[in-house]
Amino acid sequence: MQNGSKKIFGKDDLVDDLKALGFEPGDGVFVHCALGQIGHVIGGPRGVIDALIAVVGETGLIGMPGFSSDAYDPLEALDITVSDARRARIRDQVPGFDKDRSNVAQNGAVAEGFRTWPGVVRSTHPTTSVLLYGADADRLAHPHDPHGWATGPDTPWGRLMTRPNMKILLIGVGWNRCSALHAAESLASHKRTKTRRFKHGMQDSGTWITAPDVADDLDRLFPLVGADWEREGAVIQGQLGDATCRVTDYADLVSFAANWIDKRNRADGVPANDCG
Repeated sequence: MQNGSKKIFGKDDLVDDLKALGFEPGDGVFVHCALGQIGHVIGGPRGVIDALIAVVGETGLIGMPGFSSDAYDPLEALDITVSDARRARIRDQVPGFDKDRSNVAQNGAVAEGFRTWPGVVRSTHPTTSVLLYGADADRLAHPHDPHGWATGPDTPWGRLMTRPNMKILLIGVGWNRCSALHAAESLASHKRTKTRRFKHGMQDSGTWITAPDVADDLDRLFPLVGADWEREGAVIQGQLGDATCRVTDYADLVSFAANWIDKRNRADGVPANDCG
């Protein structure tokens, strides 16, 4: 809808756009969204979520990233050195992950609105959880072992590859925001790695865990693998409101990207590292 120089989009407008992008009842869709790119949405995040639910229906599935930072040691995140006594006091005050209260604002306003949506299931990884709503959400979300690779094959990220008609929808964001590419690197034999340290459990009873994980991409490979995937003709592009969107099959992208990343990392001298 047009209102002077500002474009306004409501649920029905967004439903029409999602259908034009190829979404149907029963589809699964994993969403990364920059709300501001769409334009003025009536209801804000709620308008986007309502439209997604309306399109995929009762037999569909909606997913979004649930990354949060409540379980991290802020001294490590900020690279600050303090005395041992001060360090212990700070670590004692880290609240830890709470699936009901740890916000996911770093993933955008739509993901944060989705987190508290009635019926949404959140996996239990303290830093890298997944938000799912719809058919089979509970089965796909659990388990999510905090001691293992956060985006590995035995996590929700891996299990979503088995869900029929599971798609990825990028709304106003690039491939650098596509979390499924971390799942792809987890599957690669040659993967860049890092060590995660976080509190498992709540403030007074939590224990600190050290776990392996794939490294942050920092825009090095993900935009390149996404561009090559587009050249394969496997990506539908269109609009949601004013936002440029990309739609592709979840499992096909992860399989392609795992092979692409493996070859690139091997050529760059990254050693093999099994995801166990």
